[in-house]
Amino acid sequence: MATAVVLPDGKKIAIDLLTAVLDGVYVSSKTPEGAALNAVLPAVRVLRIGGVADVRSWNGPAARDNPRFSIDCYAADEDTAMRLAQRVCAEWELLPGMSTADGEVTGISQETGPQDRPEEPNSDVYRVGMTLGMSVCPPRVTS
Repeated sequence: MATAVVLPDGKKIAIDLLTAVLDGVYVSSKTPEGAALNAVLPAVRVLRIGGVADVRSWNGPAARDNPRFSIDCYAADEDTAMRLAQRVCAEWELLPGMSTADGEVTGISQETGPQDRPEEPNSDVYRVGMTLGMSVCPPRVTS
């Protein structure tokens, strides 16, 4: 009987790797609401918005996941939010080959670059976002 391949959680990998390189930045899949958001700025929110698994052999399961993310960068002013978004894009380019206990990044993509995303409920918070993708595979097993 074949053993099921459990694909890694790409969102968790993205959050863990961005947290490791963005010192002093709150990185999560959820942002605090209202004034609590102001208290954690700067912040990066990572939301999975799609993506599918692939790399199937003729008789095997998928071995790689290709999540797409909407990534929002929040800051107290417009320039800081844009600089944070540009830094996230630069760090994203360095992710291939990096790994966590959950899996390894095998590739990345950038579908849209940083763009203004006005934040209505928090008029004193600025948001810049982009759509980024990655390919992840289960961690390598070493004996």
